[in-house]
Amino acid sequence: MGNVIALMPASGGVGSSTLAAAVAVRAAATGRTVVAVDLDHVAGCLDVLFGLEQERGWRWRELTEVAGVVDGLGLADELPVSCGVPVLSGRSGASWASPGVGAAGGGDGPGEAGCMAAGWLDTLPDVVAGLADAHALTVLDLPRDPAVLDAVGLLVDAVVVVVGTQVPQLAAASAVVSGVRGLLHHLRDADRSWDDEPLLPIEPWVVLRGQRVEADLEDLVMDELDVPLVATVRDDRRTVAEACEGLPPGARGRGEVVRAADELLLRLTDQALAA
Repeated sequence: MGNVIALMPASGGVGSSTLAAAVAVRAAATGRTVVAVDLDHVAGCLDVLFGLEQERGWRWRELTEVAGVVDGLGLADELPVSCGVPVLSGRSGASWASPGVGAAGGGDGPGEAGCMAAGWLDTLPDVVAGLADAHALTVLDLPRDPAVLDAVGLLVDAVVVVVGTQVPQLAAASAVVSGVRGLLHHLRDADRSWDDEPLLPIEPWVVLRGQRVEADLEDLVMDELDVPLVATVRDDRRTVAEACEGLPPGARGRGEVVRAADELLLRLTDQALAA
């Protein structure tokens, strides 16, 4: 199985999807086989970020009947591709309907939306495992949903939490990073039998993103969250220009987002070699 890296936002508007796309693009530029997977089952639009929204190819809706680990190479051949990166995106069929409201607008059960979400979560490990078996790197774009991380947590090698520099964003980061750490530790403890060697817990990595990132703030974040600060990302006009041209982040190989993506890939490689 290749490496699996997951990126998630600690709050809205911090650009975790942009960074996830850049990580995938930069890895593909080195010749590695890469696939990017959007795990926002309600509003997934990673294909838009890659400029693929009008391209033919499979989205999550084509995988509703998956049972068992998928053929990762076969699935990748069906996906739209940008900059050498196959992209699995699109909504899984979930909606904003209340969990207590069914298709007809009534009833006391979980409703169609709730059943679809539950079925999609059951599918996730088989899809991600199959893609990871067939690619050197699988990049997961996670929402702030503990259920999604719980579904794929045992498959990931690194979880990156992207944190904003404004006060409300930093406050949200404290709760999110603590929750991610606790969930990852629980998953690994629950999966280990007494006869196994103890599994090393995965500590979340943090990327700090803001208009300006001062050294004092970096120190404060590391002390408060007690996690590695892997990279910082200041405002990057290149990503805006790339988006206007329909190019995915990192396509031109320059800028703050590219630098952060390269640092993440280097750290992931170092971790794999150390293991």
